[in-house]
Amino acid sequence: MGLSLLIAMQMLLPLVLTGCWDSVELNRRAIVSGVAIDRGPSEDQKYVLSFQVIVAEEISGEQTRSNSPVALYSGSGRTMYEALANASRQTARFLSLGHIRVLVISEQFAREGIKDMLDVLERESDMRLTSLVFISKVQPASEVLSTMTVFSKIPANDLVEKLNTTSKQFGYNYKMEVDDVIRGIQVRGGGPVINGVFTTGDRERADSNDNLKTITPDTILRISRLAVFKDDKLKGWVEGKTAFGTVLLLNKLKEFPVVIKKDNGYLAFNVYQSQVSVEAEAKDPEHPVIIIKITQQAALKESPNSLDLTSPEVLEKLSGQLTKEARSQIEGAVAAARKLESDYIGFGEAVERENPHGWKKIKDHWEDIFAACEIKIDADTVIRHTDMRGNSFQVY
Repeated sequence: MGLSLLIAMQMLLPLVLTGCWDSVELNRRAIVSGVAIDRGPSEDQKYVLSFQVIVAEEISGEQTRSNSPVALYSGSGRTMYEALANASRQTARFLSLGHIRVLVISEQFAREGIKDMLDVLERESDMRLTSLVFISKVQPASEVLSTMTVFSKIPANDLVEKLNTTSKQFGYNYKMEVDDVIRGIQVRGGGPVINGVFTTGDRERADSNDNLKTITPDTILRISRLAVFKDDKLKGWVEGKTAFGTVLLLNKLKEFPVVIKKDNGYLAFNVYQSQVSVEAEAKDPEHPVIIIKITQQAALKESPNSLDLTSPEVLEKLSGQLTKEARSQIEGAVAAARKLESDYIGFGEAVERENPHGWKKIKDHWEDIFAACEIKIDADTVIRHTDMRGNSFQVY
């Protein structure tokens, strides 16, 4: 009798437990696509959070009112969680954080330190660690998320698409997610490298649909420069050749252009394959030797001169110039890292891999060793082809 009763209870118990006690219907949620974090004017308002909320009616095309497809709600507080609570009082729906694609942090806050806000992001179950992180250069982070963009109705999505494009072609910017930033902060003597973002043009019409009604938009959202950190604090910015060299050392570049001068003109190349390894000779950990090996394959894209591009000797000389340019980029990146006193390029990690026991002895004063350690660069570049033609045509 007792066994039969127990079996009956086990069969009926799942019926009682069905459903989710904390479920929220979709039409009661406000989907957040991006978050901007700015520094407030006081400690009581230290965190100013701006949430870019998608207006579903304007996105779906049904019951559209020709209004903005997103809305920006802000809240402030002594902590991020308090700022979130204050922002939620302005909306008629629950803020849903599970779909955040972009996190923008102001330069001012980044210089003070971002560890505490990342702790919140990692701890909150609704947040996703795959959100892309950007540092807003000079201007408030909220201005980035309040800029209407041409190719996407949602500014956060436009940022993601621009980063996808530039990371695959012509650029040194690459994807940096919340989880990557957290791991970068924990590198001894180094820090993460995060993409910079800013707007150019007239801010008066940036948050209006009027920004999309002209051939030349009044305000443009741009991804450029790299913010480099020491621990969790922003140390400075790198761009141009220095940024290319930095990302080369991190082995994140996929394709990028290189321009070299030859005689009275310039030649343009596309480096479409680049492999970089950073190793260390660290038998004596106090005096390590960092060995950088780089191999590249390139294609000639532009040659407005009379060079004989069918000649192996000519191509070999051009390859030598590309190799020299790669060495220059690497040397510039190392010099910038030493100047900023941060090993965000990963030399310490190479020493630790080579000699883990020796690393324990030097890790507390690695900054001093990093500033003076010997560096050897072994670079090689090969021009594989000249695309659809050989020599350039000439006018006689």
